[in-house]
Amino acid sequence: MSDLGVTQLCHEAAREARELLVPPVSRQVPWAAVPSRLVNGGGKMPDRRRVIRLLVVDDHDLVAESLQRALAAKPGFFVVGGAGSAESALAEARRLRPDVVLMGSRLPDGTGAAATGRLKAELPDTEVVMLGADSSGASVAEALEAGCSGFVAKDGRFDDLVRTIRAVMDGEVRVPPSVVDDLAAHLRPRSSTLGADLTPREREVLALLAKGRSTNQMVDDLVVSVHTVRNHIRNILTKLQARSRLEAVAIAIRLGLVETDEQVGARRA
Repeated sequence: MSDLGVTQLCHEAAREARELLVPPVSRQVPWAAVPSRLVNGGGKMPDRRRVIRLLVVDDHDLVAESLQRALAAKPGFFVVGGAGSAESALAEARRLRPDVVLMGSRLPDGTGAAATGRLKAELPDTEVVMLGADSSGASVAEALEAGCSGFVAKDGRFDDLVRTIRAVMDGEVRVPPSVVDDLAAHLRPRSSTLGADLTPREREVLALLAKGRSTNQMVDDLVVSVHTVRNHIRNILTKLQARSRLEAVAIAIRLGLVETDEQVGARRA
């Protein structure tokens, strides 16, 4: 099943979820009362602090409900709700305070990017993963500039979606590797002097971000505290005028502050 696309897999997952009696989100009972097999993939009830609370936003009812059911069956995930429009997504995010919002790119009352910008302005600690109709550099750039932490194309793998959700909660940045170079070209123009005031340590952290290292991995790499790493990342975002780690990396690539693996390989060739 891992080789099927997100949308196709959702149809399959919906059938399996019905067999497992996974309830639709609209009928879900409070977290503490949900059987562990429904929120933790059949294992023990996870520690509350480690459960990732998800809000699923998509204008296609079948896709939204299938995603909710499929994600609810994954270990450590708890789907707190769903929404089918930008306005309802914002209202539900304010009410439910999810850890991650899975945001459809096209909504009946606006774009997912516009909704993300409004959501991040109110709830900056909530991560947003865009579920895009296409994965062009322009689409990914729009999502990043709105504040998304990850991007998964609707024709991608469901397993990639699951990994991306977990990765952004661990402080990683995730986009389809195939669009990284194209992505930088679609970001809004910025001054060539941007990033000139980055300290040597901030440049080191930026390079680690570009390699996809998580916060905890950087703590080990640099032998510093989590607080110190987060302060460096906050400074990097400010100095690069970025709204997310992923956008900061894309800006840095465009400005030549870091190199992609392909660029390093070409230089060494």
